[in-house]
This record gives sequence, C-alpha cells and structure tokens, in this order.
Amino acid sequence: MHSEILNLLDCHLSELQALRRELSGRRAALPGERRKVAAAALAAADRYARALSSILAGADDQHPAIPH
Repeated sequence: MHSEILNLLDCHLSELQALRRELSGRRAALPGERRKVAAAALAAADRYARALSSILAGADDQHPAIPH
C-alpha cells in the first residue's frame, strides 16, 4: 500500500505542477483560461481524493479493525 500511495501522490503533484506552469506562464491569459485551469486543479484533487480513499478502503478490508 505504501508504494501505491507514493505513486498516486507523485502523479497528483506532477499534474498540479503542470497546471501551475500553465497559470504562471509569462503571457497574457485568454478569457476564461485561469478559470479552466482552476477547474482542472479541482478535478485533479477530486480524482486524487477518490483514488486515495479507494486505496485506504482496500487496506481496511485487508486489515479489519480490532474491536475495543
């Protein structure tokens, strides 16, 4: 699970860095471009959260909680 989480995080950070480069370019932004990139960042965060939740849920299935 550890390597899955690290791989997922690396992919997420790479995607966010690419989006950041789009926002920080030294050129005039087209109308709606910043909003489009912000929406893409939100979508990336949502995909990351869903994928991470899935990994964690799978780990919980493999290691059920011990009753207290």
